[in-house]
Amino acid sequence: MEPNILDLRQERCPLALLLAKRHTTGLEIGESCQILICDPSSMADIKKFLQKQLFTFTCTEKDGYVCMHVTKEKC
Repeated sequence: MEPNILDLRQERCPLALLLAKRHTTGLEIGESCQILICDPSSMADIKKFLQKQLFTFTCTEKDGYVCMHVTKEKC
């Protein structure tokens, strides 16, 4: 199975948030993806969105960026 990765390291808000919304909205319950981000402002906005939409996520700092592991939970 191919990994589900959204690379937003070159994007800034509001485009980064819009792309993250589109990508995560397409997930099925129990499905997960990774979102790669390096802009702190975009990361804060995406975290707020994910919390409001009841996604679970963890963040791991990599070499100059953050990898968010996102899972869609039951509505």
